[in-house]
Amino acid sequence: MNRQTVHRRLLEMMALAVLIMTGLAGCSYLSIPAKDDVVSWPLVQKSKNGAPVYNSAVIKGRITGAAKDGPSTLVIAARADSRELADSLVANQTGAFMLYLPAGRYHFYAAADYNDSGTYEPDELSGVHGSFSAPQTITLHENDLVANIVIRTVRPNANPAGPALETALPKTPDCVRQVTYNGQVFKIYHDYFSLQNAQTGYWQPSSFMKVFGAHIYLTEEYSPRKIPILFVHGTEGSPHNWIYFYTRLDRNRYQPWFFFYPSGIRLNLAASLLDEELGELQKKYGFQKMALVAHSVGGLTTRSFLTRFVRNGHHPFIKLFVSFATPWSGFSAADASQILPHKSIPVWMDLGTQSPFIKTTLEDKMPPDVRHYIFYGKNDALCGNKALDERATAGAAEIFAFNCDHTSILNDRRVFSKFHEILDRELGTAK
Repeated sequence: MNRQTVHRRLLEMMALAVLIMTGLAGCSYLSIPAKDDVVSWPLVQKSKNGAPVYNSAVIKGRITGAAKDGPSTLVIAARADSRELADSLVANQTGAFMLYLPAGRYHFYAAADYNDSGTYEPDELSGVHGSFSAPQTITLHENDLVANIVIRTVRPNANPAGPALETALPKTPDCVRQVTYNGQVFKIYHDYFSLQNAQTGYWQPSSFMKVFGAHIYLTEEYSPRKIPILFVHGTEGSPHNWIYFYTRLDRNRYQPWFFFYPSGIRLNLAASLLDEELGELQKKYGFQKMALVAHSVGGLTTRSFLTRFVRNGHHPFIKLFVSFATPWSGFSAADASQILPHKSIPVWMDLGTQSPFIKTTLEDKMPPDVRHYIFYGKNDALCGNKALDERATAGAAEIFAFNCDHTSILNDRRVFSKFHEILDRELGTAK
């Protein structure tokens, strides 16, 4: 048996081990739906046909003109070439929406069951991005985020397209409603942030995006006298991971915010969503100083955001980045997961040690005006020496080691004390 064959067998065994460990952990591995099942690298390299088309891009927009006392407004994504329904959801209470779609060309419509018949009919199409005679086509590629899509609604029965768009309509008005929006205020203990929802965001990100989207949440009304501290969770994470920090944070000086997103999506897409949602809140509130705090893979998402969107002077209000137990080098198991065709969620494509995401994210320089502090656990079996990858540590202001593991680092008195000391030293007052 030659060396190459041995190497391949070892990788196949590692991949099998991943499957077995997942099953033992009781996760939803085998229930990954087709829209979240990405093609593995060998199939991409061999250009085989029939590879699954998975959700990989986001459209963000809003509905205008809908009557507040009228029926709920449905947002429809139709394939531009065939006019067939691609996906739909009911916009949230503000009229905003996020749709998670595969790469492709789309038209976007609004509809409502005006006659309460239990079905959507062609004359109930009430809005379009563009015009009904010439709807605007949006082309999406993998990892794209296209924002500011506006669907202007008109009065009922004013759709001149008629039956020509019947194939774009859902068969029933019983559609999923997007329940949250960016900047919404929730208590950190809210059921939306539950472990079950966090796991859904990892294993079935399309289901998560349909209900929650990917937003930043506040735990109290915004105060210009306080400095925002934005916490970013990692794999299968939620704001609940930060409860220890939340309850001990000096609430007279700081206001805790939380980015809650489906951790199974591609990491560059997660970084783009973070950029979009944070920029929206800064435009609304005008704060001039803030910190980003991330755990585990959330540190990779945050570093990608910083190197892609902040490095060139964008978001100058970000002054500090603190990361906890981040596996900067990625995981060999993620490399192994791409060797054989099998069910695979999108984020696994980015977490391999040789993935283009890891290479680019670590080789790109951090913004010079953002101070980065690295915390890691000496007993962290998950990260190991990945937490000390020199590509990440070389630019760090300081590195701290504690006798913690991957999870307990967020529940340790000494860790929090050092963290709070850094906040006070680096951020000063709100202005």
